[in-house]
Amino acid sequence: MTPKCFIRKLGAVAVTMLLYGGTSHAQSVADTARESRAKQQSETSRRVFTNEDAPRAIPPATPPPSIAEPARKAAATARHEIAYDPYEGSTQRVIINVTLNGRVQARLAVDTGAPKTFISGALAERLGLMNQTSAGVWTRAGGIGGSTLAIRTIIDTIRVGDIEQQFFPTTIVPEVSTAFEGLIGMDFLSLFVTHIDPARRLLILEDVAPTSIVYGQRNEQWWRSNFKELASLRRGWRDYAEQLNKEIESSNITAGGGIEDARLVLDFARRQALEAERLLDQLNRRAVQYLVPMNWREY
Repeated sequence: MTPKCFIRKLGAVAVTMLLYGGTSHAQSVADTARESRAKQQSETSRRVFTNEDAPRAIPPATPPPSIAEPARKAAATARHEIAYDPYEGSTQRVIINVTLNGRVQARLAVDTGAPKTFISGALAERLGLMNQTSAGVWTRAGGIGGSTLAIRTIIDTIRVGDIEQQFFPTTIVPEVSTAFEGLIGMDFLSLFVTHIDPARRLLILEDVAPTSIVYGQRNEQWWRSNFKELASLRRGWRDYAEQLNKEIESSNITAGGGIEDARLVLDFARRQALEAERLLDQLNRRAVQYLVPMNWREY
């Protein structure tokens, strides 16, 4: 089973179970869990992990305002011009080249209607985010056209031209297009005054001096919404794991090897809760670095 097929199969079942709290899909999840376990063991046996595979350290905190503010003000009028590809077939787009996590190049479409960054499963694999079944937290992503299965993760850096910004909670979705591998949304674009010059095919980003460099240039809503979402995912997977564990202990699941299957599903749910906890910890460490008020990060 290819990684993409595995993602779709496991995600479809696991998210349904999380959202509706049912156990009728336990056999399907268990079958997929067995396949993923065999695949993971096979990959581990033939791959040597290096420092490149390890999660990158969170960048150091910004210097105190008294040190950094003059430099920020001096750079406030900087103007960055980024060439873009204006078409996806016959459809007009703004597609730019970006570098993610300092090493993976990709083409993303600029989307002012997207609140966050989205990347495809294939790009996530190139970034090393899909090597294990618990890499990222299963959820759903919604848009104008409806909702789709998705995975929440975090990208350390996004570089566009000579600009590099840090720390982006990101959503992994099925393939977006053959012309680009994701969307760069308002979580990046809102840090600049943005113009599009169609005659010269340029995306123009102008630096904006923040009113304060504390809080990592993010407002209260950004911090609250990200904490709330990750905490909700953690709670959902924990609750489901607890429910399933009770059913196993009371032997309510017995037929057709159901206990073994339920234990595989339970293991998956517990790892999902731990992954949500890991992402929350990353977010909280970032909040500590930037002196984010405690009442903005309730979870």
